[in-house]
Amino acid sequence: MSFRRGMATVCGAALAAALCGCSLLNLDTFLNPELLTSLGLGEKVATLPGDAPGLLVATANRTSRPCHVFVSYRDPNDNVQTYTANLAAGDETAQMLVCPVQEITLGDVSNLQTAAARVYLVAGTVTDATTLASAPYIEVDAFGVLLREEVNYNCGDGLTFTIEESALTRSGYQAFAYIRPASGQ
Repeated sequence: MSFRRGMATVCGAALAAALCGCSLLNLDTFLNPELLTSLGLGEKVATLPGDAPGLLVATANRTSRPCHVFVSYRDPNDNVQTYTANLAAGDETAQMLVCPVQEITLGDVSNLQTAAARVYLVAGTVTDATTLASAPYIEVDAFGVLLREEVNYNCGDGLTFTIEESALTRSGYQAFAYIRPASGQ
């Protein structure tokens, strides 16, 4: 490479770095923001439809075996909604529920004695629904707690349900809930 070409490259890189540092060069101005996001360079925040606030609900498997968790909540129309998740050992998943979420629990909001989850007696990486359907399992003791909006959590908060090994229960496993306020407290 010639001396002139090398100096031009160095000067160009220095100018671009200076402009970026001074916020004079903003890629959003020159490139489509959706393109930047798809490349992993744009906004890194998930959005909900419209301006609806949400409750981030995560489920985490802190055992050495795969598990199946049951989440039940009461939606804004007072209807009971449910969803389930198959989690490998050590795995975690999350959903954003549109508020208001009046009540939520592991198991069933209408029957707090319903099992919170199943821990399968197979290899910790198996999450295939067909394989798990015929696998032996242990029902995790009922979570037994109904969490309520504006009592236990508010919209915008994060809620994590975990399944963990426990010597305190008959099943050997226990469900816990951790609440992270949106205010960061």
